[in-house]
Amino acid sequence: MNYIGVDCHISTLDFAVVNERGKLKDKACVNTSIKGFMEFVRKVPKPRKIFIEEGALASWLLETSLRYGEELIITDPKINKWIGKSGIKEDDIDAEKLAQLARGGYIKEIYHPVNKKRRFKELVFAYHDTVKSQTRIKNKLKARFRMDGIKCSGATVYSEKYRDQWREKLPKNQIAHLIVEEYWNQLYQLQEAKKKLKRNIEIESKQYPEIKRFIKVPGVGIINASTIFAIIDTPHRFANKKKLWLYAGIGLAKRSSGGKVYSEKLTREYNRQLKNAVKKSVESAIFAKGSQFKRQYLRLTYEQGLPSHKAKLTVARSLLATLYGMWKHGKDYDPDVYIKREEGNKK
Repeated sequence: MNYIGVDCHISTLDFAVVNERGKLKDKACVNTSIKGFMEFVRKVPKPRKIFIEEGALASWLLETSLRYGEELIITDPKINKWIGKSGIKEDDIDAEKLAQLARGGYIKEIYHPVNKKRRFKELVFAYHDTVKSQTRIKNKLKARFRMDGIKCSGATVYSEKYRDQWREKLPKNQIAHLIVEEYWNQLYQLQEAKKKLKRNIEIESKQYPEIKRFIKVPGVGIINASTIFAIIDTPHRFANKKKLWLYAGIGLAKRSSGGKVYSEKLTREYNRQLKNAVKKSVESAIFAKGSQFKRQYLRLTYEQGLPSHKAKLTVARSLLATLYGMWKHGKDYDPDVYIKREEGNKK
Protein backbone atom coordinates (compact mmCIF):
# COMPACT_ATOMS: atom_id res chain seq x y z
CA MET A 1 0.00 0.00 0.00
CA ASN A 2 1.19 3.49 -0.87
CA TYR A 3 0.03 6.23 1.48
CA ILE A 4 -0.31 9.63 -0.19
CA GLY A 5 -0.35 12.55 2.23
CA VAL A 6 -1.49 15.90 0.85
CA ASP A 7 -0.98 19.27 2.53
CA CYS A 8 -3.67 21.46 0.93
CA HIS A 9 -3.40 25.18 0.23
CA ILE A 10 -5.48 27.44 -1.99
CA SER A 11 -2.61 27.87 -4.48
CA THR A 12 -0.55 24.68 -4.05
CA LEU A 13 -0.84 21.02 -3.04
CA ASP A 14 2.15 19.41 -1.29
CA PHE A 15 2.39 15.64 -1.78
CA ALA A 16 4.36 12.95 0.04
CA VAL A 17 4.21 9.21 -0.70
CA VAL A 18 5.17 6.66 1.95
CA ASN A 19 5.22 2.89 1.42
CA GLU A 20 4.26 0.15 3.90
CA ARG A 21 7.76 0.17 5.40
CA GLY A 22 7.54 3.87 6.14
CA LYS A 23 10.05 4.85 3.46
CA LEU A 24 9.47 8.15 1.66
CA LYS A 25 9.09 7.28 -2.02
CA ASP A 26 8.22 10.62 -3.60
CA LYS A 27 7.52 14.30 -2.86
CA ALA A 28 6.12 17.08 -5.00
CA CYS A 29 4.43 20.47 -4.98
CA VAL A 30 1.85 21.20 -7.69
CA ASN A 31 -0.62 23.98 -8.42
CA THR A 32 -4.06 23.50 -6.87
CA SER A 33 -6.07 22.13 -9.77
CA ILE A 34 -7.82 18.92 -10.77
CA LYS A 35 -5.19 18.31 -13.45
CA GLY A 36 -2.22 18.77 -11.10
CA PHE A 37 -3.86 16.68 -8.36
CA MET A 38 -4.78 13.74 -10.58
CA GLU A 39 -1.52 13.74 -12.56
CA PHE A 40 0.50 13.20 -9.40
CA VAL A 41 -1.87 10.64 -7.88
CA ARG A 42 -1.96 8.55 -11.08
CA LYS A 43 1.87 8.32 -11.03
CA VAL A 44 1.79 6.51 -7.68
CA PRO A 45 1.59 2.70 -8.09
CA LYS A 46 -1.52 0.89 -6.84
CA PRO A 47 -2.72 0.02 -4.24
CA ARG A 48 -2.84 3.61 -3.00
CA LYS A 49 -4.87 5.83 -0.70
CA ILE A 50 -4.95 9.61 -0.40
CA PHE A 51 -5.08 11.35 2.98
CA ILE A 52 -5.85 15.01 3.64
CA GLU A 53 -6.86 17.02 6.68
CA GLU A 54 -10.30 18.59 7.11
CA GLY A 55 -10.36 22.06 5.54
CA ALA A 56 -11.87 24.34 2.92
CA LEU A 57 -10.70 22.15 0.01
CA ALA A 58 -11.71 18.82 1.56
CA SER A 59 -15.13 18.38 -0.10
CA TRP A 60 -13.83 19.48 -3.51
CA LEU A 61 -10.91 17.02 -3.41
CA LEU A 62 -13.18 14.22 -2.16
CA GLU A 63 -15.62 14.69 -5.03
CA THR A 64 -12.72 14.90 -7.51
CA SER A 65 -11.24 11.66 -6.18
CA LEU A 66 -14.57 9.83 -6.35
CA ARG A 67 -15.10 11.06 -9.92
CA TYR A 68 -11.79 9.54 -10.97
CA GLY A 69 -12.16 6.32 -8.97
CA GLU A 70 -9.62 7.15 -6.26
CA GLU A 71 -9.99 6.61 -2.51
CA LEU A 72 -9.51 9.72 -0.40
CA ILE A 73 -9.74 9.88 3.40
CA ILE A 74 -10.44 13.19 5.17
CA THR A 75 -8.79 13.18 8.60
CA ASP A 76 -9.33 15.08 11.84
CA PRO A 77 -6.56 17.71 12.17
CA LYS A 78 -7.03 17.88 15.94
CA ILE A 79 -6.23 14.18 16.38
CA ASN A 80 -3.34 14.44 13.93
CA LYS A 81 -1.94 17.39 15.87
CA TRP A 82 -2.07 15.59 19.21
CA ILE A 83 -0.19 12.57 17.86
CA GLY A 84 2.13 14.13 15.30
CA LYS A 85 3.49 17.20 17.07
CA SER A 86 5.39 15.24 19.74
CA GLY A 87 5.65 18.26 22.01
CA ILE A 88 7.27 20.55 19.43
CA LYS A 89 5.16 23.68 19.37
CA GLU A 90 6.17 24.91 15.90
CA ASP A 91 6.08 21.48 14.29
CA ASP A 92 3.15 21.54 11.83
CA ILE A 93 1.59 18.42 10.31
CA ASP A 94 2.94 18.30 6.75
CA ALA A 95 2.20 15.86 3.92
CA GLU A 96 4.86 13.34 4.96
CA LYS A 97 3.75 13.24 8.60
CA LEU A 98 0.15 12.80 7.52
CA ALA A 99 1.14 9.84 5.33
CA GLN A 100 3.13 8.31 8.21
CA LEU A 101 0.18 8.75 10.61
CA ALA A 102 -2.09 7.05 8.06
CA ARG A 103 0.38 4.19 7.67
CA GLY A 104 0.41 3.68 11.44
CA GLY A 105 -3.39 3.79 11.70
CA TYR A 106 -3.29 6.89 13.92
CA ILE A 107 -5.84 8.96 12.03
CA LYS A 108 -9.52 9.60 12.62
CA GLU A 109 -11.68 9.83 9.52
CA ILE A 110 -14.20 12.66 9.15
CA TYR A 111 -17.34 11.94 7.17
CA HIS A 112 -18.28 14.31 4.33
CA PRO A 113 -21.43 14.30 2.18
CA VAL A 114 -20.88 14.65 -1.56
CA ASN A 115 -22.65 16.06 -4.62
CA LYS A 116 -26.29 17.12 -3.99
CA LYS A 117 -26.17 16.42 -0.29
CA ARG A 118 -23.01 18.49 0.06
CA ARG A 119 -24.75 21.48 -1.56
CA PHE A 120 -27.84 21.00 0.60
CA LYS A 121 -25.67 21.00 3.72
CA GLU A 122 -23.98 24.21 2.52
CA LEU A 123 -27.43 25.78 2.05
CA VAL A 124 -28.52 24.81 5.57
CA PHE A 125 -25.30 26.12 7.09
CA ALA A 126 -25.62 29.37 5.12
CA TYR A 127 -29.02 29.83 6.79
CA HIS A 128 -27.52 29.30 10.26
CA ASP A 129 -24.63 31.67 9.48
CA THR A 130 -27.18 34.31 8.47
CA VAL A 131 -29.10 33.82 11.72
CA LYS A 132 -25.85 34.28 13.68
CA SER A 133 -25.03 37.44 11.73
CA GLN A 134 -28.53 38.77 12.39
CA THR A 135 -28.13 38.15 16.12
CA ARG A 136 -24.77 39.91 16.09
CA ILE A 137 -26.22 43.01 14.40
CA LYS A 138 -29.16 43.07 16.83
CA ASN A 139 -26.73 43.02 19.75
CA LYS A 140 -24.66 45.81 18.21
CA LEU A 141 -27.78 47.89 17.60
CA LYS A 142 -28.90 47.68 21.23
CA ALA A 143 -25.37 48.31 22.44
CA ARG A 144 -25.23 51.48 20.33
CA PHE A 145 -28.24 52.93 22.15
CA ARG A 146 -26.95 51.89 25.56
CA MET A 147 -23.64 53.64 24.86
CA ASP A 148 -25.60 56.90 24.90
CA GLY A 149 -27.39 56.00 28.13
CA ILE A 150 -30.61 55.01 26.38
CA LYS A 151 -32.50 52.08 27.91
CA CYS A 152 -33.00 49.52 25.17
CA SER A 153 -34.99 46.37 25.85
CA GLY A 154 -37.57 44.34 23.97
CA ALA A 155 -37.78 43.90 20.20
CA THR A 156 -39.29 47.20 19.04
CA VAL A 157 -35.84 48.61 18.24
CA TYR A 158 -35.59 46.09 15.39
CA SER A 159 -38.96 46.93 13.88
CA GLU A 160 -39.32 49.46 11.07
CA LYS A 161 -42.65 50.55 12.58
CA TYR A 162 -41.01 52.10 15.67
CA ARG A 163 -37.84 53.54 14.15
CA ASP A 164 -38.92 57.16 14.30
CA GLN A 165 -39.49 56.79 18.04
CA TRP A 166 -36.02 55.34 18.49
CA ARG A 167 -34.44 58.03 16.30
CA GLU A 168 -35.86 60.70 18.60
CA LYS A 169 -34.12 59.12 21.59
CA LEU A 170 -30.68 59.43 19.97
CA PRO A 171 -28.53 62.49 20.70
CA LYS A 172 -28.43 65.19 18.01
CA ASN A 173 -25.25 63.78 16.56
CA GLN A 174 -24.78 62.90 12.90
CA ILE A 175 -22.36 60.03 13.49
CA ALA A 176 -24.60 58.36 16.09
CA HIS A 177 -27.54 58.48 13.66
CA LEU A 178 -25.37 57.21 10.77
CA ILE A 179 -24.21 54.15 12.72
CA VAL A 180 -27.72 53.21 13.81
CA GLU A 181 -29.12 53.64 10.29
CA GLU A 182 -26.39 51.36 8.90
CA TYR A 183 -27.19 48.70 11.50
CA TRP A 184 -30.87 48.89 10.53
CA ASN A 185 -29.93 48.53 6.84
CA GLN A 186 -27.76 45.50 7.57
CA LEU A 187 -30.50 43.97 9.69
CA TYR A 188 -33.04 44.37 6.88
CA GLN A 189 -30.67 42.73 4.36
CA LEU A 190 -30.04 39.81 6.70
CA GLN A 191 -33.77 39.34 7.36
CA GLU A 192 -34.41 39.17 3.62
CA ALA A 193 -31.50 36.77 3.12
CA LYS A 194 -32.83 34.55 5.92
CA LYS A 195 -36.27 34.39 4.28
CA LYS A 196 -34.76 33.56 0.88
CA LEU A 197 -32.52 30.83 2.29
CA LYS A 198 -35.42 29.29 4.22
CA ARG A 199 -37.58 29.23 1.06
CA ASN A 200 -34.80 27.43 -0.78
CA ILE A 201 -34.37 24.93 2.06
CA GLU A 202 -38.10 24.19 1.88
CA ILE A 203 -37.85 23.65 -1.89
CA GLU A 204 -34.67 21.54 -1.83
CA SER A 205 -35.81 19.42 1.14
CA LYS A 206 -38.70 18.02 -0.91
CA GLN A 207 -36.31 15.67 -2.73
CA TYR A 208 -35.43 13.93 0.55
CA PRO A 209 -38.20 11.65 1.94
CA GLU A 210 -36.38 11.47 5.29
CA ILE A 211 -37.02 15.15 5.94
CA LYS A 212 -40.70 14.72 5.04
CA ARG A 213 -40.89 12.02 7.72
CA PHE A 214 -38.96 14.06 10.29
CA ILE A 215 -41.31 17.06 10.19
CA LYS A 216 -44.22 14.80 11.18
CA VAL A 217 -42.52 14.21 14.53
CA PRO A 218 -43.83 16.64 17.21
CA GLY A 219 -41.49 19.61 17.69
CA VAL A 220 -39.40 19.04 14.57
CA GLY A 221 -39.78 21.88 12.08
CA ILE A 222 -38.35 22.19 8.59
CA ILE A 223 -35.13 23.97 9.65
CA ASN A 224 -34.26 21.57 12.46
CA ALA A 225 -35.25 18.55 10.34
CA SER A 226 -33.05 19.78 7.49
CA THR A 227 -30.17 20.51 9.88
CA ILE A 228 -30.29 17.05 11.46
CA PHE A 229 -30.50 15.42 8.02
CA ALA A 230 -27.68 17.52 6.54
CA ILE A 231 -25.26 16.86 9.39
CA ILE A 232 -25.90 13.14 9.90
CA ASP A 233 -26.35 12.40 6.15
CA THR A 234 -26.88 8.67 6.77
CA PRO A 235 -27.84 6.77 9.97
CA HIS A 236 -25.50 3.94 9.01
CA ARG A 237 -22.53 6.05 10.10
CA PHE A 238 -23.49 5.12 13.66
CA ALA A 239 -23.53 1.57 15.01
CA ASN A 240 -26.35 2.39 17.45
CA LYS A 241 -28.32 5.26 18.93
CA LYS A 242 -25.82 5.72 21.78
CA LYS A 243 -23.06 6.51 19.29
CA LEU A 244 -25.35 9.11 17.73
CA TRP A 245 -26.14 10.58 21.16
CA LEU A 246 -22.43 11.09 21.77
CA TYR A 247 -22.02 12.79 18.39
CA ALA A 248 -24.93 15.09 19.24
CA GLY A 249 -23.53 15.94 22.67
CA ILE A 250 -26.38 14.35 24.64
CA GLY A 251 -24.75 11.01 25.40
CA LEU A 252 -22.64 10.02 28.41
CA ALA A 253 -18.98 9.27 27.78
CA LYS A 254 -17.69 6.59 30.12
CA ARG A 255 -14.11 6.47 31.36
CA SER A 256 -12.94 3.24 32.90
CA SER A 257 -9.80 1.57 34.17
CA GLY A 258 -9.32 -2.03 35.20
CA GLY A 259 -12.92 -2.82 34.36
CA LYS A 260 -14.21 -0.13 36.71
CA VAL A 261 -16.07 2.96 35.46
CA TYR A 262 -14.67 5.99 37.28
CA SER A 263 -16.30 8.76 35.26
CA GLU A 264 -19.56 9.17 33.35
CA LYS A 265 -20.09 12.66 31.92
CA LEU A 266 -21.56 14.39 28.91
CA THR A 267 -18.97 14.38 26.17
CA ARG A 268 -17.19 17.62 25.28
CA GLU A 269 -16.45 16.47 21.74
CA TYR A 270 -19.65 16.79 19.74
CA ASN A 271 -21.32 18.52 16.82
CA ARG A 272 -22.63 21.78 18.24
CA GLN A 273 -24.97 22.58 15.38
CA LEU A 274 -26.60 19.15 15.67
CA LYS A 275 -27.02 19.52 19.44
CA ASN A 276 -28.60 22.94 18.94
CA ALA A 277 -31.10 21.54 16.41
CA VAL A 278 -32.07 18.70 18.75
CA LYS A 279 -32.42 21.03 21.75
CA LYS A 280 -34.66 23.44 19.80
CA SER A 281 -36.82 20.53 18.66
CA VAL A 282 -37.19 19.34 22.26
CA GLU A 283 -38.22 22.83 23.45
CA SER A 284 -41.07 22.72 20.91
CA ALA A 285 -41.91 19.04 21.43
CA ILE A 286 -42.53 19.32 25.19
CA PHE A 287 -45.25 21.92 24.51
CA ALA A 288 -46.85 20.13 21.54
CA LYS A 289 -50.41 19.01 22.27
CA GLY A 290 -50.72 15.24 22.65
CA SER A 291 -47.00 14.72 22.09
CA GLN A 292 -45.32 11.62 23.50
CA PHE A 293 -42.38 13.87 24.38
CA LYS A 294 -44.60 16.21 26.38
CA ARG A 295 -45.98 13.25 28.34
CA GLN A 296 -42.47 11.95 28.92
CA TYR A 297 -41.26 15.35 30.13
CA LEU A 298 -44.22 15.77 32.53
CA ARG A 299 -43.75 12.24 33.87
CA LEU A 300 -40.05 12.85 34.53
CA THR A 301 -40.53 16.25 36.17
CA TYR A 302 -43.86 16.03 38.03
CA GLU A 303 -44.03 12.32 38.85
CA GLN A 304 -40.34 11.49 39.30
CA GLY A 305 -39.12 14.90 40.48
CA LEU A 306 -36.30 15.13 37.95
CA PRO A 307 -34.88 18.65 37.37
CA SER A 308 -36.09 20.29 34.17
CA HIS A 309 -32.69 20.31 32.43
CA LYS A 310 -32.15 16.60 33.09
CA ALA A 311 -35.65 15.76 31.92
CA LYS A 312 -35.07 17.69 28.69
CA LEU A 313 -31.83 15.77 28.15
CA THR A 314 -33.70 12.47 28.47
CA VAL A 315 -36.40 13.70 26.08
CA ALA A 316 -33.69 14.80 23.64
CA ARG A 317 -32.31 11.26 23.60
CA SER A 318 -35.80 9.87 22.98
CA LEU A 319 -36.47 12.32 20.15
CA LEU A 320 -33.14 11.67 18.42
CA ALA A 321 -33.56 7.90 18.88
CA THR A 322 -37.01 8.19 17.26
CA LEU A 323 -35.57 9.99 14.22
CA TYR A 324 -32.67 7.53 14.04
CA GLY A 325 -35.00 4.51 14.08
CA MET A 326 -37.36 5.98 11.48
CA TRP A 327 -34.44 6.86 9.21
CA LYS A 328 -32.63 3.55 9.58
CA HIS A 329 -35.72 1.46 8.84
CA GLY A 330 -37.37 3.83 6.36
CA LYS A 331 -40.57 4.11 8.40
CA ASP A 332 -42.98 6.99 9.04
CA TYR A 333 -43.64 8.40 12.48
CA ASP A 334 -46.43 6.47 14.21
CA PRO A 335 -47.60 8.00 17.50
CA ASP A 336 -49.76 4.94 18.23
CA VAL A 337 -46.63 2.82 18.64
CA TYR A 338 -45.40 5.05 21.46
CA ILE A 339 -48.81 5.24 23.14
CA LYS A 340 -48.99 1.43 23.25
CA ARG A 341 -45.42 1.29 24.57
CA GLU A 342 -46.26 3.76 27.36
CA GLU A 343 -49.39 1.79 28.28
CA GLY A 344 -47.32 -1.39 28.40
CA ASN A 345 -44.78 0.24 30.72
CA LYS A 346 -47.53 1.25 33.16
CA LYS A 347 -48.83 -2.32 33.52
